[in-house]
Amino acid sequence: MSTIILTPETSEESFLNFIRERLAAGQRVQVTATEPFLTPQEMADELDVSRAFIMNKIKAGDIASTRRGSRHRISTSEVDRFRRSYFSLSAQLLGQDL
Repeated sequence: MSTIILTPETSEESFLNFIRERLAAGQRVQVTATEPFLTPQEMADELDVSRAFIMNKIKAGDIASTRRGSRHRISTSEVDRFRRSYFSLSAQLLGQDL
């Protein structure tokens, strides 16, 4: 089985060549789109918070994650959703007199 991982930088031509070569060799070709996942540490780095903060939010149910073995993985759409809500809440709290 051959696999090609496409990124935004992958040229259309290289993708089509990969498919043509496999079909010419009599192989079946299946194209599947998957959403990238981040580790809690990668998400923490992106949001400039600690890994412990992310893990606490996962445990509290504020961040949805999937488990792969004993490890949490967070979809990029969930990272974006949490980022928007987290920064929105932060902005609201900063706007209030504490």
